[in-house]
Amino acid sequence: MSTDSDSDRKSINAVGSLPRLAHDDEKFDGKQDDTVKEVEVEDEVALERANDLQERILKGEADIDEYRVENGHDVAIKVLSTRDDFDLPVVTFRMIFLGLGFSAFGSVLAQLYYFKPQTLNVSQGFLLIMIYFVGKAWERVIPTWGPLKYINPGKFGIKEHAAAYIMAYTASGSATAIQVISVQDLYYGNEVNPGIAIFTLLASQLVGYAFAGLLQEALVYPSMAFWPTVIMPANMFQALHFDGGLGSKRTKMFWIVFGAIFCWEIFPQWIFPWLTGMSIVCLIDHSHATLRNVFGGASNNEGMGILALCLDWNLIGSTSLYIPLWTQLNEDIGICLTYVLMSAIYYGNVWNAKTFPFMSQALFNATGGEYNQTAVLTNNKFDPVKYQDVGPAYFSGTNVLSLLTQNLAMGATSVHVFLFYWDDIKPFLMIFNPWNKGARFVHDEHYTAMKRYKQIPLYWWLVLLAIAYGMAQATDYTGHSNFTWWQLTVILILSLFFTTVYATTSALLGFKQFSSQLDGFYQMITSYMAPGDPVANMYGALYGSQPTVQGIKLLGDLKLGQYCKIPPRINFLVQILGCVVGAILNYVMALSIIKNQRADLLSIAGTRLWSGQNAQSFNFSAIAWGALGPEMFAPGKKYYMVPAALGIGALFPIPGYILHRYFPKNQFFANFNTGIVTQYACDLSVGINTSVNTSMFIGVVSQWFIRRRFPRAFTKYNYIVAGALDGGTQVISFILNLAVFGAVGTAHNFPEWWGNDFKYSADRCMLPG
Repeated sequence: MSTDSDSDRKSINAVGSLPRLAHDDEKFDGKQDDTVKEVEVEDEVALERANDLQERILKGEADIDEYRVENGHDVAIKVLSTRDDFDLPVVTFRMIFLGLGFSAFGSVLAQLYYFKPQTLNVSQGFLLIMIYFVGKAWERVIPTWGPLKYINPGKFGIKEHAAAYIMAYTASGSATAIQVISVQDLYYGNEVNPGIAIFTLLASQLVGYAFAGLLQEALVYPSMAFWPTVIMPANMFQALHFDGGLGSKRTKMFWIVFGAIFCWEIFPQWIFPWLTGMSIVCLIDHSHATLRNVFGGASNNEGMGILALCLDWNLIGSTSLYIPLWTQLNEDIGICLTYVLMSAIYYGNVWNAKTFPFMSQALFNATGGEYNQTAVLTNNKFDPVKYQDVGPAYFSGTNVLSLLTQNLAMGATSVHVFLFYWDDIKPFLMIFNPWNKGARFVHDEHYTAMKRYKQIPLYWWLVLLAIAYGMAQATDYTGHSNFTWWQLTVILILSLFFTTVYATTSALLGFKQFSSQLDGFYQMITSYMAPGDPVANMYGALYGSQPTVQGIKLLGDLKLGQYCKIPPRINFLVQILGCVVGAILNYVMALSIIKNQRADLLSIAGTRLWSGQNAQSFNFSAIAWGALGPEMFAPGKKYYMVPAALGIGALFPIPGYILHRYFPKNQFFANFNTGIVTQYACDLSVGINTSVNTSMFIGVVSQWFIRRRFPRAFTKYNYIVAGALDGGTQVISFILNLAVFGAVGTAHNFPEWWGNDFKYSADRCMLPG
């Protein structure tokens, strides 16, 4: 499903809802007031048409063409309803209680499992379902008479549900700042003052919120910015609350699929792990490392998983059901390049690749042993004398390729966005022009329905940015970060730029595979600004990547609020509450664990209950980039091509853009995205990879075959099935992590048998060496 081609724009125009923004360069010839009134009338008519269409779709009375989904605007008005129950309460005791309660639950749990050997994430599908269960129970159990009506205002509506979910989802993660604070405490003897620590957490996230606010006019209001990753939860909210209860077809479908996947996932995750990676080649021969490298992939850092089949939805995920077709096709092209490039690098012995493991993110010495990173430091800074004794450090060949392609992708994505989506980004830039007095019009049915609510004024976001920037500067100096005011300012300017770039790709294409590359990029930049200082390097990564991650998260939630008709100021409120609760509880939990489990966290192996693996990894990365970066990546050094790739990648989109301008009707030139292709050109260098082929197949079936051949089924059920599959999988995964995987105690492995053979990887390939 394309969102950026000329044909799509014409298709949207045919509906009369092109998300066009009028600026001061549009001429009204002195009749601006009349133009505004005419536009408002047209928008109201378009909203009425969308409401009528959605009603016919739900009743099954629409014709086949009305069901057909061709672009982002179609998704927004055909898959989702523009309905707004204006009188539904939003800010209630129940919403605040559920939001704060699940915020506390999510933030404590996420921080607890940051220090566990078995990592557990609190997913959006899990939170959405659990809040729904508790909210409906609250509605039915607590009386509504007398004073209790303030505790139970009646029916648990979509607005309360969505607002509580947004608050909880905001808090349910372990912030990057916790990694920095933990590493400083554990490895550098710097126990950060509680107030400074909490304000560091808040500052790094609130900067991202301010960035999001500045971008919302371009990337939230228009229907072209339809946020594919938000469609699924929005569809789940509407199905649970708009479809008339358990009797509707879509709700029945949701619970049937939810129950089926809930039961099924016990098999691949625990009883029958071979289902996570069915490799015919490894069944024939599981004694050769080459076969494992090429055809294996069911274990972390095992192999590329060529020809493997996966039946574990926990690994497959629902992205193949809702990410637009052209985005997935670009990813698939990149995956095909991965097979060629990783094999060529390793078996061609580029960068002495055969000296090191096929897949690894560690640092090695010249003989392939583990590199003694701390031996090159004095007073926590790089010591060139010690470095001469220890010698240079090396990466595995595929890890270098990954770093290189990530920088290629950052350069290519940055240029691609400004070449192909300039008209969509221009409104963001125009808000900084004090002479820009022209009227702006957003032609989007959901936005039209939201006009009755007060919008968040621009100065709110500017004030928030000023406060967050001041907090960041203050905590940097008082928290012994070694990160100066000018370094922070440079990093934040870069962060705003890349937030704009990646928020655009997330909004229009659903592409957001960027979090890992951002840390590496900012660590690389900081290594030049603060050479030899791993602590400053960590803060560079913190204030570079965290604002982008948080900004995109907020923008997605603002769009979700627009789909669910949550007043923008209330959306802002629950986001801030979730951020504050999450920051405080993240820190309190981390402080308690570090104080009581310090020895276990500093141990390389850890214990069955506690592990410092995440903090260790973050520290090793900071040392590699902060201490050794100039020795590894400077001009003339072994890996000098990694930083150079950023500039080279910036050239990649230009030929395609020229061809697109000459052949504007050609779908391939309009949709071929070198940023996405290069991002995935070494995507299999880490992690479990057997799910790739299954995901590629499902994506083509869903977004091409079913969407075109069975538009009625696609529009009514595709996204609700995606939500049910994710929801059921995440709930059973949560239970299995608690009950049998050792998340809160002893792990209970299923008894060994052919489908669960401990001598091999789950796909019966040779274990990674």
